[in-house]
Parts: sequence; C-alpha cells; structure tokens
Amino acid sequence: MKEEAIVTVVESTLRTTVGESLELDFVNVVVRAIRRAEYQDKICKARIKEPAWLSRLEPSAPLDGYLMEHGEFSASFARDDRIAPGLKVTVELDRC
Repeated sequence: MKEEAIVTVVESTLRTTVGESLELDFVNVVVRAIRRAEYQDKICKARIKEPAWLSRLEPSAPLDGYLMEHGEFSASFARDDRIAPGLKVTVELDRC
C-alpha cells in the first residue's frame, strides 16, 4: 500500500573521511506518515518510492524496509540540499 509522508526532522551527522581523499557527509531524517493517526498502534515496513532521487541517496537501506512505528521512521541519507523538513515522500508499506 502506498502512503504519503513528510520529512519532519533533518539532522547533520559528522563527516567521515575514508583514506586521504574520500569525504562522506550524511544526514539523519525522520519521516512521518501524513495520516499518522491510522498507524498509531501499528508496526509496518516502509520503503521509499518517491522522489526517486531520494532513494538513490540511501547508503544502507534495509532490504525489507525501514521499521515504521506509530506512523514514523528514521533513515540516513547522503547529504543533499533538497532534503529538508517538509519534503513530501511516497512510501510503500508492507506488513501493517
């Protein structure tokens, strides 16, 4: 089932340097279902579907989806200025 969601929190993490030349910069985000009240007592698996560019920034997304509890879940992404509070996201929910 597809569900509309929104990014509510964006927090920077420390930059990581690999070797002498590769620098990685990530953000942690909280994604909340717009119809959050429908998921208050449910645990689901959520996979990001749209925007497509966002799913390409997931360094280590779980294969079966993020654990969504009470209508929200946390994820990490490579830093991109388009990731900001209020960003609308479409997620695919399983096993609710």
